Amino acid sequence: MRIALVNPPWMYKRLYTHSLYPPYGLLMIGTMLAEDGHDVRIFDCNADELDEPALFEAVASWRPEAVGVTVFTDTFAFLERFGPWMRKELPGRPLILGGALMSGAPEVVMRSCGADVGVIGEGFISATNLFRALEQGESLSTVPGLIVRAENDELHRTGPTPVWDKLDDLPIPDWELLPVRKYIAGGPSPYFSKRRLQHYLSIITTLGCPWSCSFCQVPSLFEGVRRRSPASVAAEVKGYVDRYGIESMYFRDDILFRPGRIADALAEAVPDLQWSALLRADMITPSRVRRMRAGGCREIRVGFESGDDLVLDRANKKTAVADNVRCIEVCHAENVAVSGFLIVGLPGETEASLAATLRFVEETGARVSVHFPLPLPGTELFRQGLRDGLIPDQAALLRRFSEPQLPGAVLQPPPVDYCGLPDDVLVGWATRIAEVGRRGVDADEAAAGAADHADCPF
Repeated sequence: MRIALVNPPWMYKRLYTHSLYPPYGLLMIGTMLAEDGHDVRIFDCNADELDEPALFEAVASWRPEAVGVTVFTDTFAFLERFGPWMRKELPGRPLILGGALMSGAPEVVMRSCGADVGVIGEGFISATNLFRALEQGESLSTVPGLIVRAENDELHRTGPTPVWDKLDDLPIPDWELLPVRKYIAGGPSPYFSKRRLQHYLSIITTLGCPWSCSFCQVPSLFEGVRRRSPASVAAEVKGYVDRYGIESMYFRDDILFRPGRIADALAEAVPDLQWSALLRADMITPSRVRRMRAGGCREIRVGFESGDDLVLDRANKKTAVADNVRCIEVCHAENVAVSGFLIVGLPGETEASLAATLRFVEETGARVSVHFPLPLPGTELFRQGLRDGLIPDQAALLRRFSEPQLPGAVLQPPPVDYCGLPDDVLVGWATRIAEVGRRGVDADEAAAGAADHADCPF
């Protein structure tokens, strides 16, 4: 079957990150479909710098038998345009959606563009079975993990999403389906070159997370926590070093579990590799960070979220300000760079808590990026917004996420008010905190002989 997979232009990420951000889930699905015998082409708008007219022309020229689109929060408005275009230019071809937004708000997303099928949650099993059924002309009602549009325009779920238990059995992603060398170079202003991490690729070692932070989509996307073995991770990375000459890896895990064991495996397989990962503050101990650095870790990124314990508790973060402080101190002592995220305006936020967050950044010299809470579909923040009447129109909210933004994540008021503080107060505090956090960036970059920094809140 001739299948086009589309990675839409990401308005938010194109403005707030300096490096290219590969569509890892789409890459994995494309790899599995190709191994299943399908003719697969990924249209990667961001790496290939395709705007919508160029994308539409490229997809139409290829004449696929089916089109799959990965959907994130900031691509909702794209879908509203892509669906009608596809009905006109590629009539009769099924439009299939997947991705985080599809799982978080399936009915809203499906109806926004007239899609035929949506894949809920992880699609390793559902997507492959879906395209087999389409190729053979079989009913999709027997394929679990889908939401399907019936002839009467009603949407029907086909049952629970099947879970892939053994991550080591997943295929190695075929990066040749993407413009891999652009990703290795990192784009015109690559993020990791600022940290002396160059010529890098991404990898994921874990699905799921045992925590349930109120602002995080992960619990709604994955069931339980499943991990790859450190040996399989090291073998995959070594393959990239041998084939592409990469020097660095970025672990795309929401939380990198067993970082010490992974560091040991990497130290043996690729001793010169450098890498960065996202961890929790309460995972950081001197012995673990020392072990990670010996295995190539040069930077960790942490969700600090706030400098106030009550705000952290309301967000169900399960960490304390003391954990954040200790994390920074340990990383500095062990010569591992540390950067973090802060969210201004979470439920329970007050000017006193914002002042505490400012003090936290000032006293620790933390290198941080500052963001407002985004009620991503599937999160507790989103559900709270619906319960409290803060989100009267889901489609309008998602459409707002898709609008062009001014550079600078703290320049726009938050999309939903969760704490009752006026927009100008929140923007003022966010700007002050970001300015102090920027000093930590400047100090770190001066020491590293680099410049510039940006982070993406997704």
